[in-house]
Amino acid sequence: MKKFTDYKILDQKVSQLAMGVEANILSYLTPTNVETEKKKFFEELDKNNIYNPEFVYTSRNPLFSYFSISPTFKTYKKELFHLLHDIPKDTLGIIFERKILDLFDRMELIKSVGTPNFSENSKEYYGKLNKETISFAKEVISKKISQNEKKISFQTAKKSIEEFIKLKKLPYKVVQRDFGGSKFSINIRTKELFINKGARLTGETVKRLIAHELESHAYRYENGLLQPYRLFARGLSKETLETDEGLAATVEEKKGLNFEEQLKNYAGRVIAVKLARKKSFYETFEELTTFFSDEEAWNITLRAKRGLTKTELPGAFAKDTLYLKGYLKVKKFIEKGNTIESLYYGKYSIYDQPLLEDIDGLVKPKWLPDFR
Repeated sequence: MKKFTDYKILDQKVSQLAMGVEANILSYLTPTNVETEKKKFFEELDKNNIYNPEFVYTSRNPLFSYFSISPTFKTYKKELFHLLHDIPKDTLGIIFERKILDLFDRMELIKSVGTPNFSENSKEYYGKLNKETISFAKEVISKKISQNEKKISFQTAKKSIEEFIKLKKLPYKVVQRDFGGSKFSINIRTKELFINKGARLTGETVKRLIAHELESHAYRYENGLLQPYRLFARGLSKETLETDEGLAATVEEKKGLNFEEQLKNYAGRVIAVKLARKKSFYETFEELTTFFSDEEAWNITLRAKRGLTKTELPGAFAKDTLYLKGYLKVKKFIEKGNTIESLYYGKYSIYDQPLLEDIDGLVKPKWLPDFR
């Protein structure tokens, strides 16, 4: 059988599929009634009553009909399945095969938002928690962290971020939004950096936001666009996100940005997912209040229970375990003599990095974090 060797064409096909599949999954996981349910939750809490929010999501899933019904998609999916059998087993072939399989897994995860299968699907997609991560999270979460820094306005924060964007010649803009699953996030496709209304902002928070979202996520994406294959901007494998978040945490730490506070938050997310898999929203929240304020405990619990409708039932969205897991893995990667720069040719995991040595035509990273 003739093997498929035109990787440029394959790259175009896979990238076209990825554009649809990799629409920000978090946008489908943000409940439309979160503010109403938050108000109700705290009103009942003040009365010493137990209340578990019941979340609603946008028309179950806007992509569901596209994934399940569209004749074009079915044809395209069938073609990619055939391509899997024809891709050569060289380095590029292995990379493309892993990406195609990742996209199929991601489709199943997105389709299951709001269904009984969601928790298990997210666990399978993002990976299980290991003992090392849980042990480290328990150690970190118990630390007392003071928050004495002076708050600043959104406009002041926006000005600082825009000055950095202009200095680095990045095509991004700062957008304030009413609510999102995360207080801060970035959409590298639309070139928007989001800050939630009401998010607590300080000078240190803004520096950490720049380090995490721009000097990590945006830099890797923009460097990936310079490479001969679009896949380097899309992400080479399922493990890419774990390295993305682990690298972002590492950059925060190396820049000396009061990292202990953020590390405790990452630890709280791990514990929240672990608890939420077996407990209700209220039970998870209650345990987290031992280590966090009520507001912080609500936010962390909400992140862990995203994607579920009836939060009195066990189940969790496993993505939040990646920050601490990724941080520990990137740390080991660097301790073995690897450089941070070796992770900036695009979006890929620490496991993909050795494969890059066999790929011709890669362009050196244009954007790298400044640790001076």
